[in-house]
Amino acid sequence: MSRQLLLDGYNILKQTPDFASALDRSLEDGRAALIRFIRERRPQGSDRNEVTLVFDGQNGMGGMDLSAGLAMDIRVVFTQGFSADDHIRNTVEDSANPGQIICVTNDRELAIACRHRGAVIWSVEDFVAHGYKEESSAAHRSAETRRREGDGKVIPHTMARKIDEELTDRWLRKKV
Repeated sequence: MSRQLLLDGYNILKQTPDFASALDRSLEDGRAALIRFIRERRPQGSDRNEVTLVFDGQNGMGGMDLSAGLAMDIRVVFTQGFSADDHIRNTVEDSANPGQIICVTNDRELAIACRHRGAVIWSVEDFVAHGYKEESSAAHRSAETRRREGDGKVIPHTMARKIDEELTDRWLRKKV
């Protein structure tokens, strides 16, 4: 069964450094960066999962008309006369199966309201992490491969960095 993801657009843009830097240039750049991320990284998982990106405002606001094909596989909604949060709340409330809806937001009030109505809540960080899941899986697989091929000892990156720092300090102190 497919799921529906309702994305609190500007909340995601403002909470994620990569998108926030694009947003600093312009609203269009921020929205385009988020859409590109969704298309390329597939944080929504299955292609059958529906993605609805909800923004406050009007379509074409700031010169970007998303109905013109930029987001064909992503439904983009610009709310008029009410907030994106209200649109997301109403969509969850009107759903026959709210348990199949995933709301992506760090807005506490919106998260509480949607969870109360039966939706699943993902933080912005969780959503972005889903987009990088394949990379972390590949890194994990390579560590597993090294364990199988080697003596079973693998040093985590954070520990390796600490060892490098300690050795650098010791070598520099000895040379001085």
